[in-house]
Amino acid sequence: MYRLPRLIAPALILLLIAIGPTCQADVAKTSSILLAVEDSWPPYSDTTGQGISTNILEQAFAAVDIKLMLRVYPYARVLDEIEKGILVGGYNVTRQASTEQKFLFGQQALLSASASFYFSTDNTQAQKYNSIADIPDGSSIGLIIDYEYGDTFEQHKHRFKQIKVSKQEQIINMLKLGRIDSAIMFDAVAQYTLDSMNLTKDSLLQGPLNHTSEIYVAFSRQHEKAQYFADKLDQGLLLIKKSGQYDNLLQH
Repeated sequence: MYRLPRLIAPALILLLIAIGPTCQADVAKTSSILLAVEDSWPPYSDTTGQGISTNILEQAFAAVDIKLMLRVYPYARVLDEIEKGILVGGYNVTRQASTEQKFLFGQQALLSASASFYFSTDNTQAQKYNSIADIPDGSSIGLIIDYEYGDTFEQHKHRFKQIKVSKQEQIINMLKLGRIDSAIMFDAVAQYTLDSMNLTKDSLLQGPLNHTSEIYVAFSRQHEKAQYFADKLDQGLLLIKKSGQYDNLLQH
């Protein structure tokens, strides 16, 4: 029977011991995911990253034995870290032509969210607007930095003066003070923010629908694990939709 030389056997044992933790670390990497999330889009994600989107993702990844971990940033930084491959992905990103050029998306959306034009209640003309095409050239429109507002807005945005800020509260205050002619806000976010500011829905005039966004996790095209996690998320979302858990999370 062949025996290893006495000097080789201990060396082999030491090598196996050294490799062991590395293998365990690789397994750990695939059992958790670190994603970036915006800090100013309640009720979907608030200043701590918590909200409807996060709840859905936690349960979807848990369904495929992956733990979700978060980094909470302003939206512009979320996109920057995904695009550079610093993080494997981030979420609450609208899937449209401009984002599909930059990011990798799975098949399953997190949720759908509608966004409308909003006006000051002093704007007597706003009730006559039925679509974005009716809003006059040169109008100033409040937007969030680096948000996506749909392909139709992309076609019209050259007609407007875009005023970009980082927080929903800033948009609402500018509307109320007459510093901008209108704004585009996601409807659930507008209502949530008005409530948090102790303002009623009637404090602003809701105008025509701008778009309905399909909201996704955007994965980095620069990250080696992107496709793996995109596929696992699709599996997890399908599982919680089949069980009825998704509908419960969306309603709450």
